Amino acid sequence: MQTTDIISLVTNIGFPVTLCFILIRYVLQTIGDKLDRLDHSLSQLVQVIQSNQNKSKRGQP
Repeated sequence: MQTTDIISLVTNIGFPVTLCFILIRYVLQTIGDKLDRLDHSLSQLVQVIQSNQNKSKRGQP
C-alpha cells in the first residue's frame, strides 16, 4: 500500500466516522438534557399529587 492509498482511506473513511461520532455525542447530550428536564417535571407532578391527596384526606378543599 502506498502513502496516497493510506491518505485516501483516512480521508474517505475517517472523516465520515468522526462526523458520526460528533453527531451521536450531540444527539445523546440533547436527549439526556431533555430526559433530565422530564424527570424533574415528573418529580414535581408527584409532589403536587401527593400534596393534593394529603389535603383531601384531612378534609381540606
